[in-house]
Amino acid sequence: MEQKKEMPLIQNLDNYPLLSNHHTIVHHPDKFIIDFKGLYPQFTPDNQPQMVVTHKVVVLEPYAAKEFVEGLSKNIKKYEEKFGKIKEPDAIKKAKKEQKKAGKKKKGKPVRPSYMG
Repeated sequence: MEQKKEMPLIQNLDNYPLLSNHHTIVHHPDKFIIDFKGLYPQFTPDNQPQMVVTHKVVVLEPYAAKEFVEGLSKNIKKYEEKFGKIKEPDAIKKAKKEQKKAGKKKKGKPVRPSYMG
């Protein structure tokens, strides 16, 4: 009788979770890349404003990306059944309105970064 060998488990936990308030998604023939970002204003010790950007990049094979979207969709549906419809925050509506006004002045679409970084 053959004895089953247990494969050792190495667990690499990220002790620094990221609260993401922005993301970029790009794809290639063999992968989807999601760059979860946290953008936060902060002041330097000499009281100068600066933006802090933190990233967590996730690379998924196409099938895994599809499964992720399906799982997320199911969880959003359950969330909304329990807590009510998720609505766009007023601050974001206001920012979009202001961006739209600024975009009309410049004529053309707002430029969005296409890089991963």
